[in-house]
Amino acid sequence: MDIATAAQVLSSLATLVVATGILYQGREARKARDDQDRPQIIVDADYTGRFTTNIVVRNIGNGIARNITFEFSAPLESTSGQDITELPYLKHGINFMAPHTDIAAVWDSYQNVVQNLRDKGLTEGITITSRYEDRQGEYYETEWTINPLLLEGSGYSEYKGFEDQVQALEDQARALERIAEEIREATGQQRQDGREAEETARGRDAAGG
Repeated sequence: MDIATAAQVLSSLATLVVATGILYQGREARKARDDQDRPQIIVDADYTGRFTTNIVVRNIGNGIARNITFEFSAPLESTSGQDITELPYLKHGINFMAPHTDIAAVWDSYQNVVQNLRDKGLTEGITITSRYEDRQGEYYETEWTINPLLLEGSGYSEYKGFEDQVQALEDQARALERIAEEIREATGQQRQDGREAEETARGRDAAGG
């Protein structure tokens, strides 16, 4: 092979390497853009409620999600017997969720949630699998485990217990206020009835005189 032929071969190889690199970079850029715009559906336990632990479906991704369904490793039950997983949107799925939106449902108080999980032997928590599609129809699956028992020992349980006691006292205070208001209204009505009766009697006396 002469020098001219070798140079042509090397030039062709260099062009191929450059083209391959450009193609690879383009694919990686598209993949990064697609990953950035993809939806991501999770089911999370929200402990920020003042007196309740909530179950929240979130789309934490930057893209819309369609045809969303859920699978639970165990029911999300409250101590009153309500099964959160039987709510229509959890049982039958959600047609559409926009990016950075969420749907919340009350589960129970934190103490009740922990006790219920412990009584049912669910010390490892409950795993939720979300299945969904993006706008182009690409399929995704996200698995998420919630376990309120992991917060035990952090002081959170005692804090929520104190809040529950405060709530109970506030409920009692409101109930006493309602009773007091009803007594005031009843007393006022009795006085009004008494005044009306006196006026009626004076009117009769005047008419008779």
